[in-house]
Amino acid sequence: MAGVVVLLAAGGTIGAVTLDRNADGPTRSTDTAPRQTAGPAPGDLKLRDDAATITVTWSDPSNGSVPFMVAGGRTGRALGVMATVDPGQTSFTVNGLNAEVDYCFTVLAVYSTDAFATSGQVCTDRVRPSPSG
Repeated sequence: MAGVVVLLAAGGTIGAVTLDRNADGPTRSTDTAPRQTAGPAPGDLKLRDDAATITVTWSDPSNGSVPFMVAGGRTGRALGVMATVDPGQTSFTVNGLNAEVDYCFTVLAVYSTDAFATSGQVCTDRVRPSPSG
């Protein structure tokens, strides 16, 4: 089981969320005071892998009333916040990625500085050429 940490900064408050990837899917635990979920998590998380560019999309459970944070990173490593997107926006494109490395992403709906809801996690599964020989 590989755990990854997402560092969150919102309104001067920094917290960390650990996302554990295991056979049953990702689980979430916090290493700071527990955060309250004020609403539903983003759903239907998907990605479009265009090698050096990945577009992450999700459904907005708030009908355009809350911003989102997109976190991502290399598979098996800590996820970091890559962007905060405005309410109603349901996609984010990450550029300049290594086409030979797998990446994972998650999206957080930010209901307030201390209440958010985290989507599941989606990862690339890039086919690698077999070693010759």
